[in-house]
Amino acid sequence: MNEMTLNQLHAYSIEARRQIHMYPEVGFELDKTVAYVSAELDKMGIAHTGKYGKCSLVADLGQGDTMIAIRTDMDALPVEEKVDLPFKSRHPGIMHACGHDSHTGILLAVARYFKEHEAQLPCKVRLVFQPSEEGQYSGAEMMVNNGVMDGVDHLVGYHCEPWFDAGFIATRKGDAMAACIPATIRFIGKSAHATLPEDGVHAVAMAVDAYVQMEKMVKEEAKDDIYIWSVGRFQGGFVHNVIPDLCEMDISFRFYNMDLADRVGKRVHEICDAVAASYGGKVEYDWHMSTGPVINNPELVRNFEQTVQRLGLPMCELPLKRSSEDLGWYLTKVPGFLFRFGIRNEATGCTAVAHRSDFCIDEEGMKNAIAAICEYIMSYQA
Repeated sequence: MNEMTLNQLHAYSIEARRQIHMYPEVGFELDKTVAYVSAELDKMGIAHTGKYGKCSLVADLGQGDTMIAIRTDMDALPVEEKVDLPFKSRHPGIMHACGHDSHTGILLAVARYFKEHEAQLPCKVRLVFQPSEEGQYSGAEMMVNNGVMDGVDHLVGYHCEPWFDAGFIATRKGDAMAACIPATIRFIGKSAHATLPEDGVHAVAMAVDAYVQMEKMVKEEAKDDIYIWSVGRFQGGFVHNVIPDLCEMDISFRFYNMDLADRVGKRVHEICDAVAASYGGKVEYDWHMSTGPVINNPELVRNFEQTVQRLGLPMCELPLKRSSEDLGWYLTKVPGFLFRFGIRNEATGCTAVAHRSDFCIDEEGMKNAIAAICEYIMSYQA
């Protein structure tokens, strides 16, 4: 790809990103975003389908026995934007605070390049536009369950990175991002007057007892495994003079070792069931995995790194992250990897980390991501 072509693709990606940024949407409610992406693909003459689930779009290009999927996410966050941009969010209380607008702009630019050079593609390419990466329920899981990885040999994913300067490409082999279980545990007791506690079953007391035991248990089970066990919400009762009959806790459990998750899940049920029985109460669980770990295939990462080196782009190693990415669902079906592209620029104030109301990106970082993806595919050898 020559510099003029890359500059044109970069300019187009910025235009697309800004349009999407102005009209952010969350979860699976991405009607405007999907309509925009669909219209852009139509202009390029790229056929696409929404058969893999609500507010998803998938397009296939090229010929051959090998298929590589490239995935982007399209959803925003329920955050009020505090950065005064000309293309600031027009939807109150919603903004692209994680950079998915830039991800979508990049894949649209990649789609344009591949369509214009479809005869030279060395393999089939599947462009995956996904809803609800940020939501409680994963758009990736939905699309995987609906067969989006059928026929795919491996997957390429990418994400903006505010810790690295714009222009840098960051890679990591093996464990890269944690799996996540966003659990809710409800302890159900019996209400009573505060002066007659013997007439009630204290839901908060049950939850406190279980909380202490679970904190100790996870530490014992994990041993040397890296994990996060954070109780983000602990809520029960309303007034001082009533024994509460309900107490809930929301837990964010992050991990890389699936065996650890299985052991912890079993022990959580044992502990909470025993506590509830000892008090004469009940317990309910919402215990599901929102995504598995992102484990980057070492061989594919090496091939990608060679591409980046060949282009002469600045590179760095990505540290192990304890945050999660539902790209892990695709990796339950096919090998693949997630790389990061830097978007930080202190001179322009682009320094905030993701999910903050002052999050913004240096759009120059999108250019090298486009170049790396296009070169990786065009130079691919099965």
